[in-house]
Amino acid sequence: MKPHPLSTAPTSDPPRATAILWVFWWCLGALALVSLPAHSERDQTAIKAAATLQIQAAAAAAFQTPEERIEVRLGDKRLVLPDCLDDFGISFPFNDRVTTQMDCIDPEWRGFVQIRLGSGVDVFRYNTALAAGERLKRSHVTRHTVSESIVASNPIVVLEDALGLALVQAMTIDEVLLESHFSGSGTLEQTSSSVKAPEAGGWVATQIIPRGSRLSENSFTWDTIEGRIPTDLIPASAEFAMFEATRNIMPGDKLRLSAVKMAPSVRKNEEIEITLVRGALTVTNVVRVGRDATIGESIDVINTESGRVLKARVVGIGQVELL
Repeated sequence: MKPHPLSTAPTSDPPRATAILWVFWWCLGALALVSLPAHSERDQTAIKAAATLQIQAAAAAAFQTPEERIEVRLGDKRLVLPDCLDDFGISFPFNDRVTTQMDCIDPEWRGFVQIRLGSGVDVFRYNTALAAGERLKRSHVTRHTVSESIVASNPIVVLEDALGLALVQAMTIDEVLLESHFSGSGTLEQTSSSVKAPEAGGWVATQIIPRGSRLSENSFTWDTIEGRIPTDLIPASAEFAMFEATRNIMPGDKLRLSAVKMAPSVRKNEEIEITLVRGALTVTNVVRVGRDATIGESIDVINTESGRVLKARVVGIGQVELL
């Protein structure tokens, strides 16, 4: 029996229809990948723009601040917002006037972003309707931030100026508390009699002092106060370093007890230079304060160079001595 030579030709060719079908499906898949709606930067731009408007509207209603003065911080590209089927639920769960909570139902999502309320004026609004002749109580008003354009109407920015005074007209809810509500002549500093009010002196701010800052005499000037004299002016002999501002003090504001509180003599994480004298040897080190404290208290301080924890006593404003 003769052996048959091996054949190099394929036993059968692949069906032509199968090859065409395979190419068709490959092209269709590639086309689908190209046309899929990606989470592109353009998509996020549109979503964040809509969310910004929603947050501005909610913050304007909550804080009585013009929408154009509310900055919504959504610029971080790492923050990806879902394409929410409905509007985001916007709320402000904390009292910091910064943190904003965003909720989406479909798809289910929750996130937190920050807002910044632009420069404006802190004023008071009536939270209840009052009749003419009623005397103002603290519970009648709430504090809000409004556009600076309202300053021309002489709003009351220190509530103590008006507490206990009688209204000359009826007031409705949400009206801004104005000096003219308590004086027919237009301002609280004008009196109904022809007798000129006595003059007195007081400290007047020459620059902005942010809330929480320790006071410095360099930020104020002693000036004559004309007209109505506030009863809580800080005296000329005041130790400025003992006070810190409880609100933003603006240039021209009178320095009053209602705008300050006692400040700690040293603050947590404040770095203080101390000098050690041992005979002819003098060594200077810097220590970091462990907590807020007043004069006379013993506290822990940390040597910033060695990291060693030491005991010290507060002996003055911004001063400690090692024990």
